[in-house]
Amino acid sequence: MEETNTTASTNLVRNVVDSIKESGGLLEGLLAYFTNLEPIHYVTFTINLLILIFGRQIINHLSVHTIGAAPYRLRLLRLINAALFLTYFFAVAFQFQLGSNISHTGLLVLLMYLTWQFTHALILKKYGRKREVEGTAIYVESYTSNNLRLIALLLLGIVAGLIFLNIWKLESWLQTTSFLGALAVLVFTTKDYWLKDFISGIIVISNGNVERGDVIRIPDENILAIVIETRTTLTLLRDLIRNHNITIPNSLLLNRQVEILTTDSRKGIYDHVEFNIGYDTGSDKVEAYLLNVWKTACKLTAAINPDREGVIRLIENGDHAVTWRLLYNLTAEHEIINARNAVKQAAFELQKTHGVQLATPLTHTFPGGAPPAQ
Repeated sequence: MEETNTTASTNLVRNVVDSIKESGGLLEGLLAYFTNLEPIHYVTFTINLLILIFGRQIINHLSVHTIGAAPYRLRLLRLINAALFLTYFFAVAFQFQLGSNISHTGLLVLLMYLTWQFTHALILKKYGRKREVEGTAIYVESYTSNNLRLIALLLLGIVAGLIFLNIWKLESWLQTTSFLGALAVLVFTTKDYWLKDFISGIIVISNGNVERGDVIRIPDENILAIVIETRTTLTLLRDLIRNHNITIPNSLLLNRQVEILTTDSRKGIYDHVEFNIGYDTGSDKVEAYLLNVWKTACKLTAAINPDREGVIRLIENGDHAVTWRLLYNLTAEHEIINARNAVKQAAFELQKTHGVQLATPLTHTFPGGAPPAQ
């Protein structure tokens, strides 16, 4: 009979207050209550306690040196930690009906915050700009790291949202008749219009091959432009010929041949202009003419590097003329149009001096003689 009463009394313990009353003492009541909790509560309590004690060390290991960011991250971590710990404690101590859900949600928030800190640190270290300040290496955001940070935040938000709905048994929100379900259907049905370019943008940004300020040439699209920025689905370019902005889908940068022009390499960038000259002009005469064209073009513009002599090549013996190519070295990739125009101008001005005709020679005959001049 006494055992039955004890069991009934234990079943009536609804919260920590009841436990203290049943035990007849504060310490005994607390021990009796908190030693009979579910395992998830012990896990939550342990993680909160470890983060509270080792918060500074965790932030230092999960982040890189940035300007004034570590104290802010540490304060935010401890604020989240304290708020969730108090919420968890009262939910468990007073046996709130949703205490287990609150514990799971608290763990989710903490783990997502730490995952975000780790992900952001990786992105910033790989794609951010490194600076030396008083002998200490710090990292600052770049355009690429900022874009990747937003994408990572979006993906983590989606994952956290799905886990949150599962914790609180709100899977019905994902049904097609709900708002989130309708939104998911809308995203799925429109994926053919944006998903390919969205993923291409992520690949382009993460590869780092095409970055802001690069001069690129896409031969298939007849594009020669400076990269302004790579957005979610589009890349904004500044056309070097017409000097206006154009946009292209990000998938174009992966599906087409893209020439990245840069003077960072040891030999720099070479561009060329081709000339069709008749067979009646000897090669020595052509080479002297094109060499003089290169020297004159160097005087017309600073875009051509005078320290690297122009290179002359015979490209093709065509049906009507011989194709010669003049290669020259650029001082800056964004001056490619100015350099090309200077070479063409010099070639036009010097053709009479060297007795060279740039016009395609007449290679066909008329039975009745040459046609009368108009």
